[in-house]
Amino acid sequence: MNATRLTATKTTPRARGAGFTLVELLIVVSIIAILAGLLLPALARAKQEALRVQCVNNQKELIATWALYSADNREALALNGGDQSTTSSSAHLWVYGGNHGDPPTLTNSQYLVGATYALFAATQPSVPVYKCPADLSVWTAGERGKKVPELRSYSMNSYIATPPANLMEPLSLEPGYRVYMKTSQLASDSAANRFVFMDVNPASICTPGFGVDMTMRVFIHYPSALHNRRGVVTFADSHVETHKWQDARTIISLSGTEQFIPHNIPSPNNPDLVWIGQRTTSRN
Repeated sequence: MNATRLTATKTTPRARGAGFTLVELLIVVSIIAILAGLLLPALARAKQEALRVQCVNNQKELIATWALYSADNREALALNGGDQSTTSSSAHLWVYGGNHGDPPTLTNSQYLVGATYALFAATQPSVPVYKCPADLSVWTAGERGKKVPELRSYSMNSYIATPPANLMEPLSLEPGYRVYMKTSQLASDSAANRFVFMDVNPASICTPGFGVDMTMRVFIHYPSALHNRRGVVTFADSHVETHKWQDARTIISLSGTEQFIPHNIPSPNNPDLVWIGQRTTSRN
């Protein structure tokens, strides 16, 4: 008797070793795209926050250096202002520098840590401390037009320790307002409400002094807004704030033809300008 051979075929979802179908690949790609869309903004925010934290830490180091200097010099504050000369035989400013159009002001590391230039050099020898990590600006320097990074992102309140001899364009001190030369003068006038260091707009920074118009009608220098429309500000009691600017006119950048933002730009009724002015000085 002949037996009839029966064969059965077993259907499996996919033979071993077979690849993905086109539909499956499209689904995987779509999932990856969705996840990337969700994760990338979070990663960008995390990076921004890390840069802000580093900027805060930089200013904490600077305010500690500033306080140490006065403690070692009978309450005298490290001198502020500016100097047009390209050389210095002895340190006479907290850091050295001139006005716009002078690349060494922001690119010469000796202006920050050179013993014959900077009063802070003895206690703060680190160049990176003076640079906000979110500031990626560069200057053209040298005969071949080499691009070099801007080394300083911070300036000091021009009403702190700026004697008349250190005043230079664009810095000015309006009559009737206090210029603090000693820590005791700051302590008697609300040190917690007087800023020392300001994170400055990279296209506006020039002299070591941060100019403030006490009529609160024009910007001499602009604060930085690199931290998501926020800037980092350090006060005389050593606390550091991250402040969000409210007015769109404060968030300014270069035009296509400018090399730097001009001084004394009108900005009437700007609440950010008022906020800065109220934390700069007070009337005598």
